[in-house]
Amino acid sequence: MARQNVGTPRFYIDLGLYQQSIGAWTPEDDQKSLVQLNPTNVVGKPNNDIIIPRISPIRYVAFLGHSGGSYYPLFDDTDVDGFTEVVNMNGSQETDEDYSGFSIGIFSDREDADGMKGVIGDEDSTIGAVSIGNYYDMPHSPDLNLKLTTEYDGVKTIQTKGGATLSNASYTKPADWGSQGAWQLGGVSNFRSGRRVWDLSFSYLSDTDIMPLNAGNSYSSGSEADDFADNILDGTDFFSQVINRTMGGHLPFIFQPDKDNANPDQFAICRFDMKSFTYDQVANNVYNVKLKIREVW
Repeated sequence: MARQNVGTPRFYIDLGLYQQSIGAWTPEDDQKSLVQLNPTNVVGKPNNDIIIPRISPIRYVAFLGHSGGSYYPLFDDTDVDGFTEVVNMNGSQETDEDYSGFSIGIFSDREDADGMKGVIGDEDSTIGAVSIGNYYDMPHSPDLNLKLTTEYDGVKTIQTKGGATLSNASYTKPADWGSQGAWQLGGVSNFRSGRRVWDLSFSYLSDTDIMPLNAGNSYSSGSEADDFADNILDGTDFFSQVINRTMGGHLPFIFQPDKDNANPDQFAICRFDMKSFTYDQVANNVYNVKLKIREVW
């Protein structure tokens, strides 16, 4: 059992949130609450399937706070290829109906697709959020001097004039997803308290892993066109896929501190808790990076 150890982290970056933030896509009225990466407001099946336009690679789907029925991804109207279950999805690319709660699956991108459908299959289905986008795996695990903190920032304590200690808790854990706990399987309650915070350092990262070849969305012309075949939408580096898509700390994402550990307690909705991102050069084209990732709800 891996407990809460950090391995090679994975970031699931929501393409619908990013497109909303830049004004490139507006969801239908009865779907707006489902595409904010906030599963606390559980609703019934929307009138139509949730369709996220493909402006860049799409390689994961997550159904959060679901109960009843089945849920599955489609590129346009076609099954995905290379499907792999991360948690609670079966070989037919659907959520496991025996376990309500949340489900995540990854698959191969399809460049010719116009978009991806998050299909909610049955009229009796309820769901809190549908997240569709791309995931990024760090090139390697963080340095050994990482720090994992559990915060209780919702607890306020005062001492009276008589010396008594009074405590008030406005919150102690993530809000429930409807009638079930956050990040639970089988419709059970969440008994874990506290807010998780990860302070991670990564050493000796190549510039090709963390910096875009072309930090824009245009292609050059002429003899150098081949040098700019990639842009910030389809770049595979950390800045293009993660930092830019989350606007730094503005947009939330799903964080898995160890991509090889799919226990339900290994997932969190997070934001970067940083005002800036600094690359410290330690050798030619080699950099060190520090990240602070904070669980949010």
